[in-house]
Amino acid sequence: EALNYAVFLTKKFGSEIIGIHVIPMPEKLLYETEFQNWTIKVEENIQSKLTLIASELTSQGLNFQGVVLKGEPNKEIVGFARREKADLIAIGKRGLGIIDRMLIGSTTLRVLRESNIPVLAVKKRDEEGKVDIRNILVPLDIYEKVDSSLNYAIDLAERISANISVVYVFKLGPFFDEIPFSMLEDAIKGSSNKLAKRVEEIKLKRGIKHEINTDVIRGISTSTAIVDYASNKNANLIIINTHGRKGVRRFILGSVTEKVIQESTCAVLALKP
Repeated sequence: EALNYAVFLTKKFGSEIIGIHVIPMPEKLLYETEFQNWTIKVEENIQSKLTLIASELTSQGLNFQGVVLKGEPNKEIVGFARREKADLIAIGKRGLGIIDRMLIGSTTLRVLRESNIPVLAVKKRDEEGKVDIRNILVPLDIYEKVDSSLNYAIDLAERISANISVVYVFKLGPFFDEIPFSMLEDAIKGSSNKLAKRVEEIKLKRGIKHEINTDVIRGISTSTAIVDYASNKNANLIIINTHGRKGVRRFILGSVTEKVIQESTCAVLALKP
């Protein structure tokens, strides 16, 4: 599925795809003769599949290079992307079951944590057909001076003719039901005004005139609120920063991004500020 998204973006941007497959092997086994013979056979099999993919994509006028690596997957992926000066890492993620969520952390989330390059995490879609991104959702923290996710969304939306919606999650505390309704509504209204002002400032700075929708949503869990909103609004892609401030705030924002990747049914593009 990651390849399908890569093909979609390549057609829009005229870029090149480098497809890599990492044979997971502990470093201490890389030089054992028995394992070397085994990896040669596996590598030949994988390389033949990559050659078929290259042939198919070449027939579509796309540039594809297949590479087989050995070692720890997340380190090999991040290191290769850095050396090749890649603009984006597209990687698949598993389903939404408990075991699948645990497995996601083994590679996809490690790549996300280690990469300075934007990471696109995609889950296999239920429906068949070509990838199409029409609605982009950008979660934004109005108390953070980090605009890279929205700027990235704007650049992407202009190339693929997509709509952008920006949301801020007004997090409800455990005793929110004890807060007077009028006070809660005033706080949400204030957040809505701040969000709209922030987006308008970015639009003015970028010289953008087309509409960007803004919305403030309530939720006890920030990640769940984002995922539910994306599902209800038929978002095809969520673009989100991995973290903002340092220390505890950075840890919290990072964990939100990881949970969104784990729980979202649509693709998630995560990038560092």
